[in-house]
Amino acid sequence: MYNIFVRANAVFFYWTTVIFFLSMGCSVTSFFFEANPTVSMQLNKFEELSYVHSYNAENALFSLDIDANLTSLFNWNVKQLFVWVCAEYRTRTYEKNQVILWDTIIDDVRDAHIQLKDEKLKYELTSFERELRNQEINLTLSWDIMPVVGILKMHGGQATNVHQINLPQKYVKYP
Repeated sequence: MYNIFVRANAVFFYWTTVIFFLSMGCSVTSFFFEANPTVSMQLNKFEELSYVHSYNAENALFSLDIDANLTSLFNWNVKQLFVWVCAEYRTRTYEKNQVILWDTIIDDVRDAHIQLKDEKLKYELTSFERELRNQEINLTLSWDIMPVVGILKMHGGQATNVHQINLPQKYVKYP
């Protein structure tokens, strides 16, 4: 009565439907998951605030101490976390300047407790408007959650505590 192709089609689409509804159940239940990450970040050492002639800009270099326990962000639907440190400041030219200074990708819950001492910046804090001197910089650790299935949570969260640093008024370079 039914040939092999009709039976194979029925089995295939039955299991496709089952997997779809199981995936949606996994995605929906992860929205009710409560996470309480703890983040502590502070300036370890300020190294340099300089003017770079080759590209007509100011450059700031420093290192950070980061202690962030992000293990509570992981659940059954988290594939990985993208974590970054953002510097935010205001200038006369622009009301809001944001620069990513450091980032990492966390694939495993065992690596989700970040403890870094004297961590140098991955990316330099550079201002082409030359307005870094005497600036108050707010440093924030933020993360995006990449799910196994479901909606990508862009700007998934950020630490509630913001660390402020003040850059010097003159160009300096410490050994």
